[in-house]
Amino acid sequence: MKPPYASTEAMQTPDGSSYVSAPVADPVVILALPRSFGSLVGAMLGQNPQMYGLPETHLFLADALREWWDLCGQSSFNMAHGLLRVIAQLYFGDQTEDDVQLAGAWLRRRLPFTTGYILELVSERVHPRIIVENSPSVVFHLGSMQRAQRMFPQARFIHLVQHPRSYGESVVAAVKEAASHGSIPQWLLQLACYSVATADSKLQLGSEIDPQRAWHALNSNICQFLEAVPRNQVLRFRGEDILASPRASLRTIANWLGVRSDEGAMEEMEHPERSQYACFGPSSARFGNDPVFLQGPVVPPAPAEPQSLEGSLTWREDGEGFLREVMQLAREFGYE
Repeated sequence: MKPPYASTEAMQTPDGSSYVSAPVADPVVILALPRSFGSLVGAMLGQNPQMYGLPETHLFLADALREWWDLCGQSSFNMAHGLLRVIAQLYFGDQTEDDVQLAGAWLRRRLPFTTGYILELVSERVHPRIIVENSPSVVFHLGSMQRAQRMFPQARFIHLVQHPRSYGESVVAAVKEAASHGSIPQWLLQLACYSVATADSKLQLGSEIDPQRAWHALNSNICQFLEAVPRNQVLRFRGEDILASPRASLRTIANWLGVRSDEGAMEEMEHPERSQYACFGPSSARFGNDPVFLQGPVVPPAPAEPQSLEGSLTWREDGEGFLREVMQLAREFGYE
């Protein structure tokens, strides 16, 4: 019997020869904004005995690995680190400097291949486990999410959301922390000063720090994409619910995915720190996940009280609250 969501298809190599790939399960893709529990939940799901959590590969940003490789060289963050660590671990047995060097050579030899094929090779390496892909970069562009579905039509998508107030406060705190060290990464500035509300447009920076705009624009991107995905392949979950009731939430997600939800599996999933990628890697591939998660890869305590959509925002000097469209979308997600 095929594993859930498995596909067996004829593939073609760059020299024109064809072969039949081994049946592998299509991935579970987490769609979450940067700094919105994605690294944590991806690691938790990946600890299920029937799943394998990846660090951020960002593969769906490009059709071909050569294009992905070029994007890595232009990126304002360490985009290649996650995939280098995956290939080092799965193909060379560890994540040492030597293994990462070998992983880089492994990828260079496969530059003509599609990024979907590279992810399929990773899936075959951990078969029959189902991979969990978590790359927040894909939510910036509708085309990146569509590429994921086009390459893996039976993929499951988990839209992981966070209250816009706690999200905004997290982004502002990260900006201040980065500024204290002398440099604010471009991607973080984009989250803080996002001023373009249309998907697939070039991000621009505004002078006012107001991360609620990024929260709305990027979650709107995800919602627009998911409208075209079969409903049985989509699950929306609030990150705060996972923090408040980890075991119950994880069991709900596991049952939806059709993987183990017994007490033993739940025990493993409550320990994201046991992931092979829940730590800093060697200097040549140090990251691959949210640095805050890598510093303390454990389930944080739930907020003492629910956040409110009413009232002024701490990061706005004018004392204003949430924009109307932000409040409307947040209420659709079940926030008050």
